[in-house]
Amino acid sequence: MTKGRERDVISQTDPRVVRTNERLRQALSTLLQQQSLKQISVQKLTQTAQITRGTFYLHYKDKVDFLEQTEQQVIDEWFAAAKTTLAPEGEPTTGFALGPALRYVDTHHSILLVLLHPQFTQFQPRLLQRFERELAGYAQHLPTPSNAQPPWDVQTAFLATAFTGLVHHWLNDNRRYRPEYLGQSFCQLLKPEATPVAAWFAPIGIDMPAVTEKA
Repeated sequence: MTKGRERDVISQTDPRVVRTNERLRQALSTLLQQQSLKQISVQKLTQTAQITRGTFYLHYKDKVDFLEQTEQQVIDEWFAAAKTTLAPEGEPTTGFALGPALRYVDTHHSILLVLLHPQFTQFQPRLLQRFERELAGYAQHLPTPSNAQPPWDVQTAFLATAFTGLVHHWLNDNRRYRPEYLGQSFCQLLKPEATPVAAWFAPIGIDMPAVTEKA
């Protein structure tokens, strides 16, 4: 294992690094309520997060590096939280468990709402690309689409856009529905006979009473 890779693994598991990242994410959310992204400096971030600039520069080269790493970390964390195993044709492959996925969004709503803001021009395209790539990987395990079904690229683009758009709406609506209810609703909107790739969104962890409002 290379030193660079070793540092990367440590960064993802060390509790001190996790706490530092969480403080910086919260600081970013707080500062963006009062200022634009361009007005936020490393000094403001570290002061608000109550960490030293030295600690910041241990992990990030500059503000741009912090933002890029944060975007990728949030995407990776989201997919790791939702990871499950499916076997559509008897061959195991990775799926996306809706219950854990939406509970991750619920828990980390502050940073996700920040990253989905138009100021972050790269996050949403990067997120959509990840969804489309994962859906396309799942599609490889399915029979070739019939004439009555859209091609894989149309199905994956539609599903990725529909799910991320629904999550964005949910966040903007102050997460009015419980994650489990939102997952149930999303499943009801899917038509497996027309979009078999939709089965990648596994209805795992959403089998709870259909209470719509948050507690």
